[in-house]
Amino acid sequence: MRKDAREAVFVLLYRDCFCNECDEQFVKRIYKEHNLNENDISFANNLYSTVKENEQALLSIISNLSQGFMLNRIFLTDKCALLIGLCEMTYFPDVPKIVAIDEAVSLTKKFSGEKSQGFVNGILAEYKKQQEADS
Repeated sequence: MRKDAREAVFVLLYRDCFCNECDEQFVKRIYKEHNLNENDISFANNLYSTVKENEQALLSIISNLSQGFMLNRIFLTDKCALLIGLCEMTYFPDVPKIVAIDEAVSLTKKFSGEKSQGFVNGILAEYKKQQEADS
């Protein structure tokens, strides 16, 4: 399921906050722990690589939308969920924006604090509104 693939990518992004080395064995273990099939692995690899390739642009979006919060003060778990949500909203046209938002909020519910859900939802909802205004 894509939900499990997103959670695996979340774990990888969180790991990247502390370790810059790419350990293929770790990646395989995470994918196995999340019971990803071949389609899920393909989606996870694509999502992870797209986040990493566009990380600075995505962080800039977070920084611009998180009024009153400096980027380095945002919980790492929230930042990882936001990176996934923004990436899907920006680079994955086959994923409905509302699904990307719901999935990012779901990750926040599982891995972060209660107030984080509203924070992540608010940033992604504002980004969705901006995207709709631009089109």
